[in-house]
Order: sequence, then C-alpha cells, then structure tokens
Amino acid sequence: MKRSVFSVKVVELPNHNSHKFTKQYGTSTNKLVINSQRELLLHWLSLNNVHNSTLSIRYFHNPEESSEQQLKLYLIANYSANDFHNLQQARDEIASFFEVGNLSTFYKFELLQKELSQIHDFKWVSHIGEVIKPEIFNLQGYYLPYLFEANQDNNMLAVCDVLHRLKEKFLLEITLQVCQSSEDRETWVNALSQMVAQLQLLTTKSKDGFIDTALKTYKQYQESYVNRNLFKYSIKALAETRSNIRTVLMTLVQSATKSNSYGEQDYIEIVSRDRDEQKFLETLRATENVDISTAVERKSWEGDFGEKYIRQPMKPKLSNDLGDGSTNIYSNSFNSANFGHPALPSSGGAIIRTGASAITQSSNNSRRLPLAQIKDLKPLHRLATLEEISGFFRLVIPGNTPVPGMATTRLAYSTAEEIFNNYKHLMTKDEYIVGLDDEDNPVISSWSEIPHRLVAGVSGAGKSNFLKWIIFQFLYVNPKRRIYIADFGGVDFQWLNHMKVNVEIETTPENCPNLVEKIHQQEYERRLQLMQEYGVSNLKELQEEGVEIDRTLWIIDEAADIADVSSKLRDTIEKRLKEYARKGRKFGIHIIYCTQRPTTEVITKQVTDQCEEKVVFRVSPDASYRILEDASAGDISKDAKGRAYLSGYSGAKFVNTPLIKMPIGSKVKISDTLWANIHVKK
Repeated sequence: MKRSVFSVKVVELPNHNSHKFTKQYGTSTNKLVINSQRELLLHWLSLNNVHNSTLSIRYFHNPEESSEQQLKLYLIANYSANDFHNLQQARDEIASFFEVGNLSTFYKFELLQKELSQIHDFKWVSHIGEVIKPEIFNLQGYYLPYLFEANQDNNMLAVCDVLHRLKEKFLLEITLQVCQSSEDRETWVNALSQMVAQLQLLTTKSKDGFIDTALKTYKQYQESYVNRNLFKYSIKALAETRSNIRTVLMTLVQSATKSNSYGEQDYIEIVSRDRDEQKFLETLRATENVDISTAVERKSWEGDFGEKYIRQPMKPKLSNDLGDGSTNIYSNSFNSANFGHPALPSSGGAIIRTGASAITQSSNNSRRLPLAQIKDLKPLHRLATLEEISGFFRLVIPGNTPVPGMATTRLAYSTAEEIFNNYKHLMTKDEYIVGLDDEDNPVISSWSEIPHRLVAGVSGAGKSNFLKWIIFQFLYVNPKRRIYIADFGGVDFQWLNHMKVNVEIETTPENCPNLVEKIHQQEYERRLQLMQEYGVSNLKELQEEGVEIDRTLWIIDEAADIADVSSKLRDTIEKRLKEYARKGRKFGIHIIYCTQRPTTEVITKQVTDQCEEKVVFRVSPDASYRILEDASAGDISKDAKGRAYLSGYSGAKFVNTPLIKMPIGSKVKISDTLWANIHVKK
C-alpha cells in the first residue's frame, strides 16, 4: 500500500465586500462559501481507488508571529492506494479541486512542498482536548450517544477571536476519515436493531421521558447512518497549558451546533503528557500522521459497562431517577425473533439498498447475528454524517471585519483619476459623482435637487477623502466658486490655500460664529438683495439675468466640535444653520455636515431633517440606525475604506467613493494630480 500526504495553506482570506463578490453574488456570498466547503467533503467521499483517506483542517495560532501571520490555516490530506498510478491520480484530483474548484473562488491556496513534520513541530504540546458526542451512561444499562445538531451557518469567527486572544501556541484540528471498513459497521448496525427493539418493548410497559428520547435518537441513527456514507471524526485542541482547551473547544461547539443542542451536556475530554502519557502520545501521533485515534474516551468505558448485553433488562422509570432496578419487564428469555427490525447488512461505506429489498437481503443471510453488547454501539460516538459534521469542518468565513491574525484580500479602490477620465462629462454645475455602486456604475447627486448633506463615519473610514473629492468637483465646474470650511483639526484642507481658489478656512470652534456671520452677510444677504433687485426668487433665475454669481459651499468637518463649545456660541451658530438649511436651495448656499458622532447633541433633528442626503461611512449599528433608520452602514467592514451607504438623490444603496490623490508639499506636485485641471482652468 502506497501512502501520500497533500498539504495546502490558506494564504489570504476573501473580502466579501470587494466588487468581485458583491457584483457577482450580492448578499448570497456566505451561503455560496458554505456550499463550496460542503462540496469539498462530497469530493472527498467520491475519490476512487484510495484507502483510509483522511482530511484535516488545522488552525494554528502562534503569538510570536507578525500580526497578520499569527493565525495560520491549513488543509492536509492523507490517503493511500494500491499502486503509484492510483496514488498519483488521487493527488491530481485533490490538487484540481483546490486549484479550480468552487472553493478556490473564495480562498487563495498555496501548495506546501515541505514534509509534514516541518509544518508543525509538536514538542511544545503538553495537553490535548477532544470534542466527543455527548454520551449518557447509567448503571442499569442505559447508554445513549447523542447526534450532533449542526449549525450550518457557522463562520468560525467566534473561534478565531478566542484563538487570537491566546498568549500561547495552540492548534485546533478537525479531522475526518471516510469510513470504508465493513467490520464494525455490521456490528453496530446489528446493535442498533436490537437496541431499537429493546426500547420499543420498554415503551409498551412504562412511560419514561428518557426512554422516549433514546428510542427517537436510535431510530435517527438507523435512518441516517445505516445506509449512508459516514465520517469518523476527531475534533481536538493541542495546547501548551490545559486552561485554554475547554474555552476554545466549547466556543467551537457553540458555534458549530444549534443553540438548543442537549443543554449543558459535556463534550470535552482532556489528556495530559504528564498524567495520561500513553493516551496522550497515541493521540499526538495521530495528529502527526494526519490520522484519527480513539485513545481519548470517557472514563465510563474503562469498566465493564460495555460488556453488558443489550438484552439485559433495562428497568422502567419508577421514580424521579432513570429507574430503581426493581422490575424486570421480561418474563421470557431473549430471542432474536422478538425484534421487529432485522439488522441491515453492512454497506462497506457505500450506499446500499433500503426498505423491502434490504430486509429481503437480510433475511436471505444464513449467518446468524450474535447478541449485541453495549460496546457494539460505541463506534457511534466517533461517527457522523456529512450534515452533522459540516458545522465543525469549516474554514473561517470573513465577516464585516478582518479575521484577527490572518491576511485578508484588500479591497481594490477606484481612483478619482479613473472616474474622472471615464465620467467627467457627468460633472456639471448642478450634479456631481458620489462614487461607483457595486456594479461599477457612477452614482450621481444633485445640488439643485438636494442642497444639503450629512456625512458621517468613524475616523479612518474615508469621509475626509470624500470631502476632498466633492471639493474637487465643485471647483472643477467653476474655479471661481466660493468655499467656506470649518476645519477644527487645522490641517486637512490647508493645501487649498496654495491653489489660489476662493476658500476660507476657520480652524477654531470659538471663531466659528464670526464665519457664520460672514457667510450670512456676504452670501445670504447679498443674494437676497440681488433677488429683490432683479425681481427673481432663486439662484438660477438670477444667473439668467446675467448676474455673475454661483453656488457657495460651506463644509463643517467636525460638527461635534460645535456641540462642545459654550451654549451661547452654539445657539448663535444653530440659528444661522437652521436658516440656511431651510432656504439654502433657492439661494445656492449648500451645507455639508461631517461628523464622527452623529448624535442628537451634535446635530439637531431639524438640521438632520434638512440634510436630505446622507452619506454614511462605517459607523456603529446604532449610529447607522439613528441616521438612516437602517443598520446597513454598521455592517461596513473596517477594511472597506471609502465604502459608504448613500440615502439621497440616487436612492438608497452602497457606494464606493474613490481615493483622490492630493498634492503633498514638494513630493507630489499639483501638476501630478487631478487638481491640475482646476489650476489650469483658473
């Protein structure tokens, strides 16, 4: 028998906020990723001419690595074949799945050429914990291994968060082996049949909640295990210290199973190098060889519990416990003819006949099946269907924030240069381009239809860059337009002073009332006087009369700073703000509020209502709902810089605002940026 190992590493996680995924899959990306991982298991089941095929997912945390390399994710395959030809054929099929299969759409894999021992050196491991199905043991002869109830939506993010917080090396391993041996299958199929018959007899004699549950569970085993391909599983944690094992494994169990699965049943067994050396070394060798060991098991199996025959009387419930053992419900000796469910034949890991044909096949079997013992059911606690185990066997699926410790595909930003070159004809005196939607179409907004805007987002989300993009377009149409900026940070817009454009920047909140009064006198009152003089009612009509006047833009870069000044100054400012918010449309005075804290204390409801267009970059879900009455902006990834949720002229949608290159002293000249188009026109 020839043996081979195939290893790949996930070198980069997908970013589901990228155009590639949102354009092609919309909101269905996570579901498709989960389906592609299920396809991996189906592919593994379908491999021909291989034996003892084992597939392992490994999460290896090493706090000594760099921030994006602390958590490494591996897929390792171990398989054997009768000859080199079949071995190479299997290897080619496995490689093809990782190179061109659906899973490769969502994950970037790197084939590892190193020997397996070089990937993981396990000398640091001192403790190993394993997840095993919950089992109930009772001295009267009761035994019940529960099934896993998988959470098919498990994304492994909670597990990765816990791993990231560890201060030690830690390996989480989920290993599956395709069951092909017919020896123990025939044994537990026979035991299942006898157990179901036994429990059915019990239920006719007495009502007992546990017996009813056991009967239902064992029938589920008959229905889902006897005629199905199964996996033997090993779910374990290898650690330097014992204390973190249960935390990580229970986080995995809670993520991979449904919340109502068996309450507080214990899933975890732990062995240590210094206390359980034989069991420890056996299960460690299994990890080293990408194999499965059953050395770790519950202590109840160590006695003679498993030697009991299933035919031995189980006592009905006579008290609040499982039974006091005082009543034997059997008056006759055990006879296999009592059983209404004949034992089905072994499938050998393949799909076999069910129903009448299976019973006929069993009836024609001249070999008499032995009386089953409790230990014949023991293999069930290490077996699982694809549906059961798929909640555990899961590559992490990134959410709206990067997986800590792992590299994530960076979003490809649209540049302002690209949008300008392709769509500058859409930049007019009345309209501008907000950005591109998820189908790469330009998203337009209108000054004439919606005069005022609210821009919100946490620091670093892209709002300051967006303001520069708006300023560029505002001046590109007419460099003589005036802009007033309350920039209380004092540095974000100083470069405008070097461009000889009509801009005035106020850097202190205390002086902001002076700026407000200046705008009121030089812009608002002047326009009102001109409209009265020419007998018109809005900016457009005034321009048609030949008056050289255009739109004015007032940007408040951090409205929260206004809320922090004295109440008198704030009242003075808000008095004018409310007036402009009501009358700005006809006067051509436009306001952009920009804030990191869009609370009612920062922006009053009246002003917020007048800002009919909202451009909301990444904020908390609560802030998103407060502004948009929708939590969408709270779902934007930290990595998705420049992505915002727009509610306004073009409807409600996600928009990707472009990165605009800025002049930087002597390093980046104006002539090397889009701003040269404004400079030249002036």
